Amino acid sequence: MRIRPESAGFIVLLGACTAMPPLSVDMGQPAVTPIAHALGSPPAAVAYALSLYMVGFATAPVIFGPLSDRFGRRPVLLAGCALFGITGWGCATAQSITSFMIWRLLEGAGAGVGTVLAVAIIRDLFEGKMARARLSYMAVLSSVAPMIAPTLGVSILALGGWRSIYAVLGTIGAALVVAVGLGLDESVAPEKAQSLAPRPLLANYWRVLGNRTYCGYALVSVLNFGCLFAYIAASPLLLINTLGASPRLYGYLFALTSFGFMLGGAVNGRLNMWGIPASRLLGTGLTLTTATSLLLLLLSITGAATLASVTPLLFATTIASSFVSPNATIGALQPVPQTAGMASSIIVCVQWLLGALAGALAGLLFDGRTPRGLAEVMSGFALASLLVFWGFVRPHERETVPLPEEAAAETAEGP
Repeated sequence: MRIRPESAGFIVLLGACTAMPPLSVDMGQPAVTPIAHALGSPPAAVAYALSLYMVGFATAPVIFGPLSDRFGRRPVLLAGCALFGITGWGCATAQSITSFMIWRLLEGAGAGVGTVLAVAIIRDLFEGKMARARLSYMAVLSSVAPMIAPTLGVSILALGGWRSIYAVLGTIGAALVVAVGLGLDESVAPEKAQSLAPRPLLANYWRVLGNRTYCGYALVSVLNFGCLFAYIAASPLLLINTLGASPRLYGYLFALTSFGFMLGGAVNGRLNMWGIPASRLLGTGLTLTTATSLLLLLLSITGAATLASVTPLLFATTIASSFVSPNATIGALQPVPQTAGMASSIIVCVQWLLGALAGALAGLLFDGRTPRGLAEVMSGFALASLLVFWGFVRPHERETVPLPEEAAAETAEGP
């Protein structure tokens, strides 16, 4: 019953694993007030539970990534899906806000495992354009989750109450355990297992973090994610409080920008399969992200920011981000295949910690009247990502990779 890695079903399964975070975040957002009433706590305490979820999501992969390099992707991914399922049911049965917070912290840890290992599995099995294309298609599928999760959460809340939302999440975790257990083969050969002893483990971290190619591409990825997450975190303030969208219209607009991820991922995957160089796609995505962020800042400064003028820019930003993330991530993992789990976990951890900082800055700089604070944060991260790519990554590649004619001459002359 194993699913072939070349099949569409394989990408669907990995996409489902990466959909755990948006489902478990967005489905529960409509239930903040009912949860607070039921557990006898202020709504702010439920919001703190989401912060704990993000802590678990960002930090747990740093543990599970090296474990997957030692014991294999499949058993660790099974453990992460099982943890996600158990904690979903734990949230559903919580009788106090303290226990709910603890379950949410652990739920974030389980969700983070799926995100990290799906990327590592693709790196294990595919190279170059095939890896970038599959990572793009996986992102297309995982982008469906934030589009449907809020509406799904509202529907479940109306039918069965807030506990039913987390019961559904627990059931999803159990279903993923079955799907991964039946459909996924191990992607790491036993002879490639990495030691967890302190000295070899530290040596592996040093090998990953000391690799200039990895660090350059990883920095491009995390800085671009900071630009994107600033918008995601501040989107209610921008679209509702500043630009006057109703909550219902906000949902439609957020779904539209989420559709940008799907569209960009599909196009990026197809262009990779057509043989378009990854550096060209990545440079295009970074340039477009920077341009849209700066245009948003210009609209804010001139007072011309409206729903009609801002929405197309945000839509273009999400499309551009879909060109950046898959190409930058595979570029980072390419030179460190033996420790892909560790390398992927570092990227995810730093992405979400930096994303949390970007979201906090966007909220801190929000003046209640214009999108200027958000635009400044987005522009700063976008420009930094673009400068790292053109000022560090590309020059380093030119130093280490011979030109095509040089490579051909070496092959003809022999060693």
